[in-house]
Amino acid sequence: MKLFFSTEEVAQQLEIPITSVDFYVRKFRLNIQKVGKNRKYSHADIEKLQKIVDLIQKEGFTIEGAKEKLKAKEVVENKNSEVIERLKEIRKTLEFIKEGIE
Repeated sequence: MKLFFSTEEVAQQLEIPITSVDFYVRKFRLNIQKVGKNRKYSHADIEKLQKIVDLIQKEGFTIEGAKEKLKAKEVVENKNSEVIERLKEIRKTLEFIKEGIE
């Protein structure tokens, strides 16, 4: 399984022109690893680009609208991760109490 992909491979996978990949990377300020002058895209990078492409091309968002939508998703994901961590702490406490009762 490949860990990194070239811009050409990403464009083929997302079914968009190479220039669009470069445009979205610049507009959304994605931090893509570079080797020399070439970018190396990870699976996570491709997922981010796929979300951007879906928002703009399939759902009809503008660049600014897509940026706002992605920020809103990040806020929700951060809140969800905080809730999950808190629930894990509560579970540990309950398991400790259960052990004390037995």
